[in-house]
Amino acid sequence: MRKDFLPFSKPSISEDAIADVADSIRSGWLAMGPKTIRFEENFAKYTGASWALSVNSATAGLHTALMSLGIGPGDEVITTPMTFAATVNAILFTGAKPVFADIDRNTLNIDPDRIEAAVNLFYFSNPWRHI
Repeated sequence: MRKDFLPFSKPSISEDAIADVADSIRSGWLAMGPKTIRFEENFAKYTGASWALSVNSATAGLHTALMSLGIGPGDEVITTPMTFAATVNAILFTGAKPVFADIDRNTLNIDPDRIEAAVNLFYFSNPWRHI
C-alpha cells in the first residue's frame, strides 16, 4: 500500500479562482446570481449564439442538449460504451433508449463504422421506428 496519497487528478486552481469563489460565497449568490448571468451572456457572445444556459453538471448539460433536440420516448441514441455513466443516464432521463457502438482501438473514440451499423440495424429491424 502507498504511504502517500495518490490523487486521481490533481487540480490546478489559481489564487484568482480561489478569491472569486470566496467572493461568490460572501455575496450570498450560490446559484443563478449575477455571475451566472454574466457568464451566460459572455459565453453566448463568445460563441455567437443568441443565448446560453449554464447548468450544474455535465449530466444536466447532456440532458438539456438531448431535450433541445426533441429526443424522447421511442427514440434511440447511439453512444459509446467507453464513457461515464452520465452519458447513458442523460439518454435514459429523456425516455430514449441508449444503443452502443464500440470504439476504435487506436483512437479510443467511437468508431464511425460501428455507428453506421447501429443506425442501419435500428432502422431496418425496428417495426416501431418513426419515419
